[in-house]
Amino acid sequence: MSRLLAPLTVALLLSATLSACSIRTHDEIECGLPDGSSFILRNSYDWYPLAKFVPHASERLNSTGFSTYYRPRNSGREIHAAGAHSASLILPKYNDLDYIARLCALHGMINGVPYVLANRYIPPGADGARKLNARDELFRAVIFGREVDQPQFEDIKDLELRFDRNTVSWAVDTIIWRPDLLAIETPLVAKNAPDPAPVVGAYRIESRDGGQSWKNPHLTLKPEVYKLGKPAAEQCFVARLIRIDGRRFKPDFPDCPVAFALPERRQ
Repeated sequence: MSRLLAPLTVALLLSATLSACSIRTHDEIECGLPDGSSFILRNSYDWYPLAKFVPHASERLNSTGFSTYYRPRNSGREIHAAGAHSASLILPKYNDLDYIARLCALHGMINGVPYVLANRYIPPGADGARKLNARDELFRAVIFGREVDQPQFEDIKDLELRFDRNTVSWAVDTIIWRPDLLAIETPLVAKNAPDPAPVVGAYRIESRDGGQSWKNPHLTLKPEVYKLGKPAAEQCFVARLIRIDGRRFKPDFPDCPVAFALPERRQ
């Protein structure tokens, strides 16, 4: 009997030691904006350094997923900006800099207003992020649709264009804030162009109630913020990868007037 209890006793002691030695820590990605502010993507978890000595034990447990925070320039303050990306999607790609750079490009700043995922934005003077109505049918068609076979997208199909989300992980859509008008532009590229394809136009929707309802859907070959001929993830107003945990990167921040102020809107 004592021979049977010995391995069980050792296992219980190891398990108790393992539980007592957990350290709460995090993974962190920092995406910089043209004005020096940044978005922080942070995944907190319990790290068990002794787990490697215990059969079938995991070194990482209780992960929160990558929540998003906005950090204004020269400030230690953080504003919670969005819910969590799945850690199981991001961590396997943690050393794929192209993938992480594309993740950063989902965040940006236009007219001095930071935005996240074409889903939330932080208007001037706000102490938190404002969420768009993702249940609106037009919003869902434009932001979540992959194909252009719906009737309202017939003009995209006729011009042999497509949404810029064919083979890439996420579309680089934008939120354009003005005091009296909110707009979303999603990039359009040539139908058969390989990714990353240059932007040749945009599909635009507009809201006059802070993003709760959407109207005026239309294709434009003269987007308000996209620079034609440049891939969406390389536009000047999108966030650039500047840090993964302790690793720092030196991104190129090109001159970007639209990040800070928009010209008067053409009527």
